[in-house]
Amino acid sequence: MNVHDIHAKQDAAMLAGLRAAGSTIDPPRSLDGAAMATRAVRAVRRRRIVVAATAGVAALALTGAGIGAAGAIYADRQEPLPGTDRTSVESAPASGSPSATPSPSASPSGAPEDAPAVLMKTGGGTLPVMPGVERGVVDGPGHAPYILGGLWYEVPPGGWSAVGDVNAGGVAGFLDPDDPRAMSVEPSTLDMSIDDVDAALELRNVTDVADWTVPSRDSGAMTLDIEGADLVVIEQHEREGKVRPATIRIRSGAEGWVIETRFRANAQGEAMLRNFVGNLWLKDAGEPDWYKPQFETPVLDPVEPGVPAGWTKTEHNDLKFAVPKGWSSEPTDGQFSPGVEWTGRTVTHVTPGIDAATLELWTDASEKEKARAARETTSYERVYVQGGKPGGNWWSQTMSAPTSQLIKVPGADYAEVQPVLNNVDGEPDYYTASIYLHQADQGENLFLVVDFDGGEQGWKDLHTFLGSLDFRR
Repeated sequence: MNVHDIHAKQDAAMLAGLRAAGSTIDPPRSLDGAAMATRAVRAVRRRRIVVAATAGVAALALTGAGIGAAGAIYADRQEPLPGTDRTSVESAPASGSPSATPSPSASPSGAPEDAPAVLMKTGGGTLPVMPGVERGVVDGPGHAPYILGGLWYEVPPGGWSAVGDVNAGGVAGFLDPDDPRAMSVEPSTLDMSIDDVDAALELRNVTDVADWTVPSRDSGAMTLDIEGADLVVIEQHEREGKVRPATIRIRSGAEGWVIETRFRANAQGEAMLRNFVGNLWLKDAGEPDWYKPQFETPVLDPVEPGVPAGWTKTEHNDLKFAVPKGWSSEPTDGQFSPGVEWTGRTVTHVTPGIDAATLELWTDASEKEKARAARETTSYERVYVQGGKPGGNWWSQTMSAPTSQLIKVPGADYAEVQPVLNNVDGEPDYYTASIYLHQADQGENLFLVVDFDGGEQGWKDLHTFLGSLDFRR
């Protein structure tokens, strides 16, 4: 197995998902849906982590396109860490070591009102703790972080665009949604180098950190408690036009991170900075208690073969399977050959309509199109079978994915399931499973996406469906 195989597998799955999960919203005629789908594939590809994290199936909204894509990141489950532990706090001023970077100006525009400073030891010095930081502030159902080295971080909400491969060479970069390059196609931001772009968010994973020092206590620099870090320094610099740059340095032993932010020089920008640093955590220190993942990685129970009474038996491209009673089916376009989608009656989740501000950008969309896009979308339990082609096995197990689990399917020489539990506000919402199958003896290659309710019955029905799979000729 090689990285190319993994990416080819995930991209085939993603493009199939785009066709399966497409909403009924018609995009403006000026938007090229195929091009945007391709960019979505490439964007998610750059979020893959070839460490103890993985890509699983999730909904990724494409602005103005009304289609879904796949991609989320997970970490091994560990014990929680305190989010606001201040065991090294002082109340009296003291001198710190010289700063290794230019001193920031004090009293940032739009910062929380002045309050008695809480001091904390960090990196051999002492700095005020950054006020107004809340842990785990996200926009949406839960956290979907990136990882750079051992640092977990999250991009602000609102459609930020990755610059280049965000995992290449220990460097990550992102453009904010207002940057004219963010939605450009030529040249694509995914092909740019972070060294050639003045990004709004830039992170570098470095090792030359032994001589890092802490600014003096009265320099205006601040710190924050991040479990596992022995040095955290936050320095806000002089305003540059409409933005106020900031530099964040984090060190954990021999590993360090230098983060440059260029958020707006206003209250909103100050809140973004505080929310950003409040979501930082180190993998080696364990998952913090405030972290509510958008996705979990459940482990399948033993799968019992057979079809229960009352379920509807069906077949597609030699694959026999069954769905609960009362489900309806319709043909769909497949990536390689026609597919089929079965839909149940149980609601899995409701997606809000596109907001008015985004709809204003649809300058050539009709009022009817905008009205349809503004409506919320109700999604139901479903089984989608992506048409494939006969021949050799396309698939190889995604070993870096903790969700990847092999099962036995009669007539198949390869059967992999990647289940995830989607959470809303920390509560289980619905199960999604990606299934990769190859029929023995140069048979069909099929990809399936199934959604079941996130409760006990949905978990049971998922196992029942897996037990109904039969690829025998």
